[in-house]
Amino acid sequence: MTRVLHIDTSTEWRGGQRQLELLLQARPLDAWAGVPDGALAQRIGPPLVPLRPGQHPLNVWTLRQCKDLPFVAAHTPHSAMIALLAGQRTVIHRRVDFVPSAWKYRRAEHVIAVSQAVASVMRALGVDAARLDVVPDGVAAVCGAADARWLQAPGPRFGCVGALVEHKGHRVAIDAMKQLPGSLFIAGEGPLRAALSAHIARLGLADRVHLIGQLPDVAGFLAAIDVFVHPSLEEGMGQAVIEAMSAGCRVVASAAGGIPEVLGDTGVLVAPGDVDALASGMRKALLSPVGVGVARAAQFSAQRMTEATSRVYEKVLRRINSPFPQI
Repeated sequence: MTRVLHIDTSTEWRGGQRQLELLLQARPLDAWAGVPDGALAQRIGPPLVPLRPGQHPLNVWTLRQCKDLPFVAAHTPHSAMIALLAGQRTVIHRRVDFVPSAWKYRRAEHVIAVSQAVASVMRALGVDAARLDVVPDGVAAVCGAADARWLQAPGPRFGCVGALVEHKGHRVAIDAMKQLPGSLFIAGEGPLRAALSAHIARLGLADRVHLIGQLPDVAGFLAAIDVFVHPSLEEGMGQAVIEAMSAGCRVVASAAGGIPEVLGDTGVLVAPGDVDALASGMRKALLSPVGVGVARAAQFSAQRMTEATSRVYEKVLRRINSPFPQI
């Protein structure tokens, strides 16, 4: 197995860090470079190569000292930039579907897109098809008893899981609650917490819409809600949607990015950013059966993700070591 140095200079814990954790568990010979006091280090231990957060210029110098690596795997846009500037052959894991700067991706040794939607963005940027693969996220099966904290709220109970950032579309779900009975719980942290709290108060929904922070385990939360709501305006794939499907939740989600590839016909899809459509979809989801997405969610296992990623890494290594020029 090719030993790979994985790079992630983020300090937060989100879907990409969870996928890297799964990869490192499945590939024990690999190492990682990143922030020693970041969320990933707290989960898996200190990095072999300590780096500063984000795109710090000293990270370029540090990575230049890492000699004789066939390639590195960059798991965030900042990580990709510093790896390329350091002169490393770089496999970029691309997880989001908005259009980025083309330079990094055209210079990459290979790009691993999390969905066909993301892959189409990469092709539009001019990434060669021979240097592009799709590897969906993997999740462990989600199963747990309902957490009593959420069962006490007036129903129906709607739930979201995602960082409190603009593209996750939480404001759309909050606005939709003006048309619906029951409660909405939003699990996650991020820079928009204060703004979302103020918006909830302005709408007079403080008794029915709750920001509950980051949860160490979502199983009990997902078991307690009636409908999982994923209102993203942009989304590479939607790891949280797979977890909700695995837990047997009814799901309503925006048809953004790779979400339709994940959800298929097992949930309700609505137009991104459309408050009325989301409110209608939430009502419709309440009437649908539970558990219809469990079998489909099983297709997105952690084992499938790690095995598919390893196959791409081996393909990249064969190309690098090939004595024949690539045409």
